Amino acid sequence: MPRTERLYYTDCYVREFQARVVRTSPDAKGARVFLDRTAFYPETGGQPADHGTLAGIPVLEVVDEGEEVAHVLAHRPASEEVQGVIDWTRRFGHMQQHTGQHVLSAAFERTGGYKTVSFHLGADASTIDLDSDRVGETQIEKAAELANQIVFENRPVQISFRASAEAQEMELRKPTFREGDIRLVEVQGFDLSACGGTHVSQTGAIGLISIRKVDRAKGLTRVGFLCGGRALRRARQDFEILSEAARLFSTGLDNVPELVAKQAQELREAARLRDKLAADLAELEAVQLWQRAPERGGVRVVRRVFEAEEGKKAKMMAHAVAKRASAIALLGVKGLPTALFFSQSAGGRLDMAEVLKQTLAKFGGKGGGTRDFAQGGGLPEERLEEALAFAEALLG
Repeated sequence: MPRTERLYYTDCYVREFQARVVRTSPDAKGARVFLDRTAFYPETGGQPADHGTLAGIPVLEVVDEGEEVAHVLAHRPASEEVQGVIDWTRRFGHMQQHTGQHVLSAAFERTGGYKTVSFHLGADASTIDLDSDRVGETQIEKAAELANQIVFENRPVQISFRASAEAQEMELRKPTFREGDIRLVEVQGFDLSACGGTHVSQTGAIGLISIRKVDRAKGLTRVGFLCGGRALRRARQDFEILSEAARLFSTGLDNVPELVAKQAQELREAARLRDKLAADLAELEAVQLWQRAPERGGVRVVRRVFEAEEGKKAKMMAHAVAKRASAIALLGVKGLPTALFFSQSAGGRLDMAEVLKQTLAKFGGKGGGTRDFAQGGGLPEERLEEALAFAEALLG
C-alpha cells in the first residue's frame, strides 16, 4: 500500500500544494480520496482535522489510516492532478493552541511537577488534564506567568526527526515508545516532546496564553485555556461584558465586582423578606380558608385549585392549614406539570400518602409522602377538580 507524504510534518506553514490522486474508495459521504502527498492534517492526537478544498471540492473529513491519509469529499475529483488549499485561519488557530499546550504543559511541570496526561483541542477552547486534583490557584498563576514569559521571549520552535532508540534516550517531557523515526517538537531551552501535530515556528506566534477554567475531579485537574486569536476574541468579549455592566451600574470597570457583590447581597435579603411575607400571607389566607371550609366528620376540609404560578404558595398553604386543629388541605396546582399537595393536622386519623396514592392511581401521575403530608402531580390539568373531589370522597 502506498504511503502518503505528510507535508505538514516538515513544514506546518504550507497553505497550498499540488498532489496526485493515488486511489479512491466509496464513503457514506461520497468518496475517500488518497493522495501521494498532502498538507491536510488528519484528526488525531487531540487535534481536529484541517478544513479546505481539493480540486475546489470541500474536504469534509481528513482521516489517519496508518500509512495513508484519507480525504473525504462529496465526490471524487475529475482529474488525477489536484490542488489542495488549506483553510489557513483554522489551521493557524490550531497551531497556536497546540504549541501553546506544549508550553503550558511544560510550565506546569517546571513550576509544580504536574504532568499532563491528556490534551483536547476543541472548537471553542482547549484543555489539558494534570495528574493531580490538588493544583492550587497560586500554582496555576505561576504556570501561566511562566508560559507567557516563554511566549514573550519568542523562542524558536523546531521540528526534527530521530530514530526511536535515540529519541528514547533524550529528555522528552513525556516518554515515547513508538518505533521508527520519531518526530520531535522543541521549544528552545524549554520543552522537548514527541508530537505529530502542527505548530508555529516561534513562541511569539502563539500569542497570549489565557487560562479560562479549572475543574478538579477524580484525581485530575482539568485546565481550560485559549491562545492567540481565540484569547484575543475572548478578552474583547470580556471587556464588552464588563463595560456594559459598568454602564448599568454607572461606575468604572474596577468597581463592578464590588457593586455586583453588593447587589447580590441585597437581592438575597430581598428574597428572604419576600419569602417571609409570602409565608405570612399564606398563613393568613390559610386561616381564612379554614374558617370558611365545610366540616366533614368533624374535620374542616380546605379544597382549592391554584394557578400555575402559585405552586410555591400552594405548598405553603398546605402546611399552614395543617397547623389548624382538625384540618385537611386538598390543594391542586395547574400547569405542566400539575401538582397536588395533601396535608392534615398532626396526628390526624387519615393517611394522606395513601389518599394521594389512590388519587394518582385513578387520574395518573406520581408522588408520595408521609401520613400528614404528601405531594405529587403529573395528572391532566383538566381533571384537577375531579381529582380533588375524588380525594375528598376518600376521607369517609
